[in-house]
Order: sequence, then C-alpha cells, then structure tokens
Amino acid sequence: MSAEAYYSYSRYLQETFGEKTYKVTVASGLTCPTRDGKLGPVLGRKGCAFCDIRGSSSYFGKQGRGLEIGSQIRKRIPGVGARYGAKKFLAYFQSYTNTYSDVAYLREIYEAALAEPGISGLCVGTRPDCLPEPVLDLLQEIASRAYVSLELGVQSFEDATLDWLQRGHSGQCSIDALQALRERAPSVHTCVHLIFGSPTDSPRAAREAALILNGLGVRGVKLHQLMVLEHTELASRYREAPFRTLSLQEYSEVVCDFLAHLSPSIYVERLFAKATHREECIAPLWSRDHWEPHNVLHDAIAQQGIRQGGALAH
Repeated sequence: MSAEAYYSYSRYLQETFGEKTYKVTVASGLTCPTRDGKLGPVLGRKGCAFCDIRGSSSYFGKQGRGLEIGSQIRKRIPGVGARYGAKKFLAYFQSYTNTYSDVAYLREIYEAALAEPGISGLCVGTRPDCLPEPVLDLLQEIASRAYVSLELGVQSFEDATLDWLQRGHSGQCSIDALQALRERAPSVHTCVHLIFGSPTDSPRAAREAALILNGLGVRGVKLHQLMVLEHTELASRYREAPFRTLSLQEYSEVVCDFLAHLSPSIYVERLFAKATHREECIAPLWSRDHWEPHNVLHDAIAQQGIRQGGALAH
C-alpha cells in the first residue's frame, strides 16, 4: 500500500479511469422484493427496516424507459461536473433493486445509460437474492466491454442481524451471490455494502465480515453505521422500545477492527454515512454531521496505527 491507511475509492477511480470520475444518480423505475409482496405478507410490503421510502424520490414509470434514462443523465451531468471538475461519469442506479426485472428491460436501461456522452460505466445497486443466472450473464457481457460496478447490499453476514433488519435473505445467500459473481461474471467490479451497529451484531461482526470478503473476489466495500431515520420501521420500533445505537467512539473501534482485517486490495468507498435529511435522524445523533465523524474516525485510525490488512499477517 501507499502511505494511506486504507485503499481509498478516489485512488481506485483515478487508477481505473485516469482522472476524476463521479457518480450520476439514475432511477430505474424498479422496486424491491421487500416492497412488492414477493416475500410474503410480513416482509413483502414494509421494505427493509432501515429503508426510507423516499429513496424513490426520482422514481419513474416504465413508459419511454430508455429515453427517460438519458434525460435524467443529461439533466444531472452539468451540475456534478461543475461541482467536482469532472469530465467522466458513472451512471449510478441507486434506489431500490436494480436487477429486479427481466433481462430485456435491464439491457434497455443499462445500454441507454452507456449511450450517453460522458458516461464511462455503470454502478448498479441490488440485493444478493436478485441475481439469477441470466442477469449475471448480462452483467458479464456488458462488463466485458464497459466498466460495471455491482453495489451489493449485503448489510450483514449474520442471520440474527439480517432478520432484525427485515432483509428477507440469509448470510449464506450473500456468500453464494458473491461466489456466483466471481465465477459467472468475473469482469464485474463488486462493491459490498455493510451496516454495523445493529443491537444484534456479534462482537466480531466487523472482523468476520472483512475475512469473508477477502476470499470472495470483492473489489470494494462501503460502510454505513446503523441509523434510525424518520419514515422507517426502525423509527417505529425505537419509539416503542428504544434500542441502543453505537456512540461515535464505539463505531470508530468497529471500523478500525474491520480495516485491520480487510485485504489491502479492496478499496473502501466510505467509512460512514451522513443522514440525508439531518433533522430526520433520530439516532445516533452524530450521524447528522459529516466533519465530526470524519475527523474522529481518521484520528482513531492514525492513533491506533491502523493499516488496512495489518492484522492479517499476525
């Protein structure tokens, strides 16, 4: 590794594209199996416990599908480019489950995004239980000629936490999906999303997650702390019976343990998340801010002498 304590996403993008490259959010018009009833009457309508339905703020119908994808991108590129001084962009299918459809529709929206000037690749957010073989084959076909990052919402490898979060899949399902991606879609750059801080997490949840990822061909990881946000199932639970969330110091210890056991070849896109709507963050309150968590986390990494993968040699 370089002098950096961890392999940053910005360095990964610079190495991959040779210059500043930023995501442009695109809505696919798709939903989730936790919202359309496919997982039964309990899990199939509420969504994941942490999910705010306003994740669909740019939701659109399937009428004029490809044209609407292009229109979204053309509207958003100028602002992102001006803000960050970027000329290359990734079409980021972020909200909900963006492989949750037939292959024909997925091909249409992915190709529509790639056809737009300035778009250098795709980032596709999805779930581990929504990657059937035909979708994997489509992703591999596109990734053989264009950059494709699959942002996989694993959230946890521990079944107790997955049940508590109302995910509707198991930890083994995530492992199976990652193995299938490695074998059937090896050209896809997989980035795993993880949430730490659920009251059901074991003391070794972060460390074990890192060790699992090290052996599965993952290219990147994105970390989130558990947040209780308005308009979510967690908010309702919290008001009825408040549960414990991590202090910033406790979360920094979890992140340090994770990084120390993570392979240095895996980039780290984010160490924590900031609540999009500050006033709607119920707990932990430090999630309302950016710079305090940023500074505390980086101070802890420096003070403890953490280097990504440093514990793997012991």
